[in-house]
Amino acid sequence: MRTTLTILGIAGGVVLLVLLGVAIAVWTVDPNQFIGPIQARIKASTGRDIAIKGGIDLKLGLEPKLVVHDVRIGNAPWAKGQDMVTAKSIEAQVALLPLLRRHFELVRLNLVDPVIALETNAAGEGNWELAPPKGGASAPAGSASPGALGIGDLAITRGALTYRDGATGAETHVVIDELSLRARDAQSPVNAEFRGTIDGIAVAMTGNLGPLATLAERRLPYPVALQGEVAGRKTSVAVKVQRSDGLVELQDIDASSGGTKLRGKLGIRQTGKTTTYAVNLTSPSMSLDDLALPAASAPPAKHPASAGAGSKHLVFSDAPVSFDALHKNDASGEIAIDWLVLSAGRSLEKVRIQFTLQGGKLDVSSFQAAGLGGTLAGKLSIDTSRGPSPAIALVLDGHQLDIAALLSAAGVAREMRGGKTELAIDVTMKGDSPHKWMSAINGRARAVVGPATVVNTKLDPTLSFDKLAQLVNPFRAAEPNTELKCAVVRLPLSNGVAQVDRSIAVETKEMDVGVTGSLDFRNETLDLAIRPRVRQGISINIAQFAELVRFHGPFTAPTVGVDAMASAATIARIGAAIGTGGLSILGETLLSSASGSGGGGAGACDIALGKATPPAASGSQSATSGISNPVGDIGNAVGRLFKK
Repeated sequence: MRTTLTILGIAGGVVLLVLLGVAIAVWTVDPNQFIGPIQARIKASTGRDIAIKGGIDLKLGLEPKLVVHDVRIGNAPWAKGQDMVTAKSIEAQVALLPLLRRHFELVRLNLVDPVIALETNAAGEGNWELAPPKGGASAPAGSASPGALGIGDLAITRGALTYRDGATGAETHVVIDELSLRARDAQSPVNAEFRGTIDGIAVAMTGNLGPLATLAERRLPYPVALQGEVAGRKTSVAVKVQRSDGLVELQDIDASSGGTKLRGKLGIRQTGKTTTYAVNLTSPSMSLDDLALPAASAPPAKHPASAGAGSKHLVFSDAPVSFDALHKNDASGEIAIDWLVLSAGRSLEKVRIQFTLQGGKLDVSSFQAAGLGGTLAGKLSIDTSRGPSPAIALVLDGHQLDIAALLSAAGVAREMRGGKTELAIDVTMKGDSPHKWMSAINGRARAVVGPATVVNTKLDPTLSFDKLAQLVNPFRAAEPNTELKCAVVRLPLSNGVAQVDRSIAVETKEMDVGVTGSLDFRNETLDLAIRPRVRQGISINIAQFAELVRFHGPFTAPTVGVDAMASAATIARIGAAIGTGGLSILGETLLSSASGSGGGGAGACDIALGKATPPAASGSQSATSGISNPVGDIGNAVGRLFKK
């Protein structure tokens, strides 16, 4: 016991002596006398001026702290601003024992309210790349040794950082609530923590970085491992950074955000004003929702648009699509995604993309995916090098696609079984918005649907399409299902217009339907004449049916009507039939006999595909015989059709 007390007494005495020595050192040293040597040392080591306008205070305690007020660190000669860093104050925690030797070794450095401006020039050189001035003098004699300026921990409180790309002019804005980098020394790994926003997106991350000495000396590779939340989604990043002149390589990437995972490598080379990316990435799963980060709110317009102003085009937007990135960067590589989740729960599998981007021209040489019940393959070219209006070429082929999935992707809900579909699109477009693309579209598009069963329940008579289907095909009102034999949509596209000459067709067990008219993508309007023909099940033979049903108007709200002028004789005969046939004759008001119902005549689908010629129209003279009052019958027929 006595020995223990003796040891404690000696230890206490040593502590008192140390504290006494520190007190003597502190009271005999004015920290402001180090301003000159500090400025000279930094200038000699980095070539940058540093201004300490508010002086230096020393706060006593077991962990003495130097507080440097109103600090400014000069910028590179070519930089936009005069200062690279300004700070309200810099708090430096000082090692205790070195004070006895009047040396200030920094254990922790905290920048309070700093404003940091990082930027590159057109050649890719960063203003943070520090070096002694060429031909500059060596550090002044008696200045602090490099060890005295070593930093163990670095922290930033309430800061703002701006990064500007000198080649592209793009800026990134960072608001720092808290940033800390902690390490035992320059040779030890760094524990990092960040809370703040990047371009308005909330970020909170913690993790480990490689030693600062490794980063400063460009010894390779430099490891980074972070985890936390980005935009409210759990996020992690592990990567090894390799740097050389003009090249940054991100190797062994293993990143995740929400349900998205990404692996591979990415090379970034800066050559003059051009950044070139070499991409080789794979993803077991990727969600577009995970990649869609919230945009920072835009400032209010000086002159708000008046009520009702905006695009008159409701299907294809007038909003310009920016292709600026294609001008400023080059890239090449491939991306493989095992499972890609699209909007509304739809997905694609085994997505493979190969691409090159050079001189403003993007060439997706190969795109492959499994989805929508089948497979998709194609290629895409976007050329922005020839002016402000990009030229776009798209080739897309789909095999064994599910028609119900295709309709659902287009926003049309139909209960269907079967209907494997072949899709072929080969088009060129030009412009900087979806509306301009469709207004200048040229080429061809084709969809061929195989046998399917369409469930006739859950129809909405207020929808134009359902109203049209009921009018053209009265059988669906009496039967639970429609047995579809085939359907064809073949659109020859020229300057934004598709002229349809029986190249849209539907065949069911009971009837054929052929369509003639036009689809105008420039004005988003359609004008189609629909000609149904009976295959079986209707006892009254109507020999000719010319443009009786008309489907026309804007894409978003077309109307369904009867072209009485083009079908006067037929309507007259319909009127007579309605007078004797009752409700079951509703089908006969709209149907003529199909030449393909027997005897080997051409069906509507073969005609639409160009494999057969349409049958010659039969004369109407014999068909109208025996009708005593055609004018009255026309009125009665039209009235019965619209239940008047």
